[in-house]
Amino acid sequence: MRLEQLYHIVAIAQTGSISTAAERSYISQPALSSSVSKLEVELGILLFKRTNQGVQPTDIGQAVIQKAMEAIDLLEDIKALAEENTQAMTGSIHLAVEPFISNTIMVNALTTFKYRHPGVNVLMKVGESNNNLRDIAAGKADFGVVMKTCGQPEEKDLCIKELFRDRLVLLVSKDSESAGRGAVPLQEALAQPLVLYNTEFATDCWVSELLQKHGDYNVAYRLDSFPMLENVIGQNLCAAFAPKFMSDYFLNKGSIVPLDIADTELDVSIVLAWTKRHHLSLMEKEMMETIKSFSSMLQFIG
Repeated sequence: MRLEQLYHIVAIAQTGSISTAAERSYISQPALSSSVSKLEVELGILLFKRTNQGVQPTDIGQAVIQKAMEAIDLLEDIKALAEENTQAMTGSIHLAVEPFISNTIMVNALTTFKYRHPGVNVLMKVGESNNNLRDIAAGKADFGVVMKTCGQPEEKDLCIKELFRDRLVLLVSKDSESAGRGAVPLQEALAQPLVLYNTEFATDCWVSELLQKHGDYNVAYRLDSFPMLENVIGQNLCAAFAPKFMSDYFLNKGSIVPLDIADTELDVSIVLAWTKRHHLSLMEKEMMETIKSFSSMLQFIG
């Protein structure tokens, strides 16, 4: 049994795909398949089975993979002790981030992290939270920073770590008749022509899931461009819901005014999310801690 074989079976379990695991492991697909086959022969068990959902661990395979992840955790701890104050971190981190987060928290988090660890390559995809969660579950992203409705049941395959809680406000143009009121009732907000941020033509965005609990709402645009979203609001073509912590960001634009919802608290939670199949590396944990440090001052509600 070789150490790289443990990394290989964990990579397959995380991604559910031999081809994706091979790409993430920087080896060819035949080489990865051969590595796993040799380990199965050595152990005398079948580690994986093919299903309609991709490659899935067998029952005994799941137990072996769990032990492999624990062994890798210990190895990473040993490496951390050995490398502390002697070697710089290197490698890549794949992030999936909600656009409201990418324009605020992640600016400082990425700058600070890159200054501390210049050898780490950070690849960040900006997308709608539900779409990001699908990418995390598929192994395309190591972890993500997303928004969820408070009290929403957690997916069984995901680890969720809350960063802070917030509530939604309504963004309107400074030229809107509502701009000077400070707050509007929820039903009046829902009656506005709304723009929603959507990714890859999916319409099951997290804002939609929250709003549909309160009645019908009027969708005028679904966009995957944050600058365009800002423009259509600023031009008084529509309104949008956004987390309250971004109020200063939009006020600084000069053309957009955030309004409180007068009669309803649309509570949301900003969270770190990763799949339970994914082993968090030392540099990923470090990135999470950096994000948490810049999130700690953004708690608006209890």
